[in-house]
Amino acid sequence: MKKLLTTVALSLSTLVAASAAMADPYDYHHDDRRHDRVVMTEHTVWKEGARFPDHYHDQRYYVDDYRHYNQLYKPNRFERWYKVDGRYVLVNERTHNVIRVVR
Repeated sequence: MKKLLTTVALSLSTLVAASAAMADPYDYHHDDRRHDRVVMTEHTVWKEGARFPDHYHDQRYYVDDYRHYNQLYKPNRFERWYKVDGRYVLVNERTHNVIRVVR
């Protein structure tokens, strides 16, 4: 009987020690999700002479009222102003090359 009680006590202590060793660290019940705050932003560096990406050739990026902006001037034939990433980009509509970049 003594041998049985010793075996049961040893088994229970091993079980308790193993479960405590495999437990997660205590986090003070904070669910602030600070580890999930990875912000991925894609910034395009606009350079004169570079090719203007095709996915920006959309009406939502067009600037038709260039007169309302002091730094913009009337585009020549086959040129158009686009507003992308907070910058104004003048693009040749035939070659799709960037002519000028204005902040």
